[in-house]
Amino acid sequence: MVASPCTGVCTLDRQLGICVGCLRTRDEIACWGSTTDAVRLQILEHIRERESQGHRRVAPAAE
Repeated sequence: MVASPCTGVCTLDRQLGICVGCLRTRDEIACWGSTTDAVRLQILEHIRERESQGHRRVAPAAE
């Protein structure tokens, strides 16, 4: 099973339409739990594309 890219920083950037923690869209987040590993790998590729476009993940705050 492909592990979730969730970092626990679950905040959507409304302008970009992606989570600032994992860089997934709302739809990608919603389908993650019920989709196949093939689709999950596609989502991870979309995340890498977003990172290559300069989007950066917000790390969880240190406790």
